[in-house]
Parts: sequence; C-alpha cells; structure tokens
Amino acid sequence: MADRRRLAATAARRRLATPVPRRRRAATVAGTAAPLGVTRGSAILRPESGRGVPRGLVLAAGWSWRLLVLGVVAYLAIRVLALLWLVLVPIVVALLVTALVRPLAVLLRRHLPGPLSALLTLLVALMVLAGLGWVIDLRFTQELPSLIEEVVRTVRELGATLARLGLGEEQLAELQANLIRWLQDNRSELIAYLTTGTGFAVEIATAIVLTFFVTFFLLYDGERVWRWLLMPLRPRMSARADRAGRIAWSTLTGYVHGTAIIATIHGIVIGLVVSLLHVPLAIPLAVLVFIGSFIPIVGALVSGAVAVVVTLGTHGLLAGLIVLGVLVVEDQLEAHLLQPLIVGRYVRLHPLAIGLVLATGTVLGGLVGAIVAVPVAAIVHRTWPALLGHDEHPAAPPAPRRRSFLRANRPAAQEE
Repeated sequence: MADRRRLAATAARRRLATPVPRRRRAATVAGTAAPLGVTRGSAILRPESGRGVPRGLVLAAGWSWRLLVLGVVAYLAIRVLALLWLVLVPIVVALLVTALVRPLAVLLRRHLPGPLSALLTLLVALMVLAGLGWVIDLRFTQELPSLIEEVVRTVRELGATLARLGLGEEQLAELQANLIRWLQDNRSELIAYLTTGTGFAVEIATAIVLTFFVTFFLLYDGERVWRWLLMPLRPRMSARADRAGRIAWSTLTGYVHGTAIIATIHGIVIGLVVSLLHVPLAIPLAVLVFIGSFIPIVGALVSGAVAVVVTLGTHGLLAGLIVLGVLVVEDQLEAHLLQPLIVGRYVRLHPLAIGLVLATGTVLGGLVGAIVAVPVAAIVHRTWPALLGHDEHPAAPPAPRRRSFLRANRPAAQEE
C-alpha cells in the first residue's frame, strides 16, 4: 500500500515538472475564461457582446469615425490656409501668370541670360496690366458721371412708358425715386472709390509684390525649384511625383492658354458690339468680360450681364436685347465649339462636375476660388493615377528566343 502511494506521488511530481504545450495552454486559458463571457478563438478572444452586431454596421462605424477625422483635418487645413491667404493667393496667381507668360520667357531665353529674360518678361506683363488699368481708370473717371445721368434718364423714360400703359405706376414711381436718390447721393462716393482705390491698399500692394517675386523665380529657376521639392522623397515616389507634377503643369498651361484665347474672343466681340452701339465704357466692359471669361460656363454670362445692363440703361430696350443676343450666341459657341476644341483635351471633366466644382470653389474661396476651382479639379483628375502608379505599364515579357532551323530540327539527344 505504501509503495503504491509512493508511485502515485512520483507520477504527480513528474506531471507537474513536464512543460505544457502552447496550444494546450491557450485552450486551458480559453476554457477557464469562457464562463466570464469570452468565447474561444483561434488567435483572438472576442467578447460575446459583439456577436449580434451586423458586419455592415461594424464597417459603417469604422468608416464613419475615419471620415470624421479626415473632415476635421480638412477643416483645420482650410482654416490655416484662410489665415495664410496673403501668401497662398500670390502663389496661386504666380503659377497662373507663369503658365501664361512662360512662352515669352522661353523665347527671350534664346537670346538673353536666364535672369534677364525672366525680368524682361515680368516687365512686359506689368506694362500690359498697368496700361489696361490706366485706360480703365481714365475711362471710368471721364464717363461715369454721364453714365449715371443716362441711366437716370432711361429709368424716367421707362417709367413714363409704363405709366402710359397703366402698369404698376405707384411701385414703379417708388422704385424710380429710390434708384435716382441712391445714384445721386452716392455719386461722389462711387467716383472716389473707383479713382482712389480705397480698401485694402497695403495688403493688395503686398500681394502684388509677392506675386511678382514668386513669378520671377518660377520663370528663372522653376526647374531647380521643382527638383528641390522632390529631394526628400524616396526614388520610386520621387519618380511618380515628378511624372505627376509634369502632367499637372502641362494641364495647367494648356488650360490657361486655352482659356486666355477664349476670353480674348469674348472681350473683343462684346467690345466691338457695344462700341458699334455707342455704349459708354466700351473698353472697361470688354476688359470685364475678358476677366470674367476665366471662370468657365458662368463667368462670361455674369460679366456680360453688366454690359447688357449698361446698354439697356443708356440706349434702351432694343440695344440691350442686341447685346444679350450676342452674349447668348457666344455662350453657346463656347460650350459647343471653343471649349471642346481649345481646352477640352486638358479639362476632361463632365459639365456637371464642372458646375459642382465651381460652386464649391466659390463658396470656399470667393472669386479666387471660382477661378482656380476647375484647373485644380482637372489637375487632380489627371495626376491622381500617376501618383498611385496606375499609369505605369508593366514591362512586356521577353520574347521567346528564336531557334535556328538546324537547331530546331536537331534531335533532343544531340542538344543535350
């Protein structure tokens, strides 16, 4: 009996000294933890409370908090950019100006050193802008008083015509009185505002100086600046970024040049029409239509509406309808002929996408956002595949080595 107990104790000590395998140990832990509300798993212990949650709801919850984090980051980034508008806007304008005048800088570089060609290009652009500004300011100063008088006269004639027809005499008289009173009361303020340029004078001057500073270095040393930006990247990512950047630059250049051509056509046509009708402020109206045409789809219509209103107020209903008809025909020609032929291959966006992008850009950035919204969307649309490497075509498999006629007909034993 004592021997049997001694043997049992020895066996028990051996079992305790023997190491338990890892799988059995995990199973033992899972088995002991099961009563506490944890189910067994091959590698992970999952709580039983998650058993009844549908997989779709789990995925939706995961995507929801990630999207919330991205939304907060995007909002903070937009806020920071809004605070830095005095730096951001000159950079954006400098990129657009560089894309527009770079052909002139390339042409001058063939005969002049790089810094001198860039400086001369900037001086030419500055002279053109200053000349346009001087002409517009001079014409506004000279013709604005007569324009106000003609608008007042036209409103009175329209009121008299409608009064003879018995249409809304009281409401029209009140509207006429309010309009005439406002024009006469604010005549001096309007002239002073247009001639002195009151407003954010210091900030605008700073933005203009910074714009020309950035444009000069982009024209003179843009390639080296781009290589410097690519230096921190790894070789493979640097190659993708370089390819995407060059695609973006070609897209921006094509878009700016094409839009400038279309805007020039709009400005010349509207300027000629209002000049033939002897409408005052013909040159400023043509320049306004030219600038507004840089906003696709709606820019020419909105800026052209000013020309229609001025023509209607100075030369009556028939002249206003003529300008409106020319504007509508021009808009249709731009949508169906000029845009597809000139900038269609650069802006590969659906008209619905262009409209949504314009609305978003206007809400976020005002006039500047409306101008840059479409080229930014086109650049993102074209460069995204290059950044992800989707435009990299895999190398073609090596062609099978051709065997000569004698080797192809040689028995296998001889080849060995």
